[in-house]
Amino acid sequence: LSLLGFSALALADPPSRVARLGYTTGTVSFSPGGESDWVRATINRPLSTGDRLWAEAGGRAEIQVGGAMIRMNAGTGVSVINLDDRIAQLQLTQGVLNVRVRRLGADQVYEIDTPNLAFTIRQPGEYRIEVDPDGGATTIYVRQGRGEVYGEGASYVIDSRQPYRFTGTDLSDYRYVDQRRADEFDRWSGERDRRYDMSPSAR
Repeated sequence: LSLLGFSALALADPPSRVARLGYTTGTVSFSPGGESDWVRATINRPLSTGDRLWAEAGGRAEIQVGGAMIRMNAGTGVSVINLDDRIAQLQLTQGVLNVRVRRLGADQVYEIDTPNLAFTIRQPGEYRIEVDPDGGATTIYVRQGRGEVYGEGASYVIDSRQPYRFTGTDLSDYRYVDQRRADEFDRWSGERDRRYDMSPSAR
């Protein structure tokens, strides 16, 4: 039976949706799934379940997966938790992500997990997720679109009307925060989007 199961797995089609490291600036390190060593990340590297990325001070990275661009600011750590034709699930251990989702199929899921919660993107749009260096709090800004946060026994819908900062893991300890002005990382992300939108391949 185990041999038959192995044969079925061997014949199964690989996922048609893959992630790739589309851009880096500064120092960005990569650790493949199942290993503890870190190496310098290289452009166009495919990313799969278990892989990890770390952007050093002054470094930034862009992960391209399906209809989404996921951008890492300096001092940001990301792990690929699950990646297949339907699900792109990343873990943000600390730092800042800007996520732009251009297309979202009815059966597709983009999820960002943090030490405090899981944030699932429900609509195409622009999102910023921040995790404190000690992992104690997560702040979510929905610039455009809608998402849902999940904690221990609770969930909330978040849209562009109000950003939130969560501590703990049950979503009961939260506070409202003001919409933040665009910083240098936001401007860099916006410029990356404009370059992509104007590219011959996008048109």
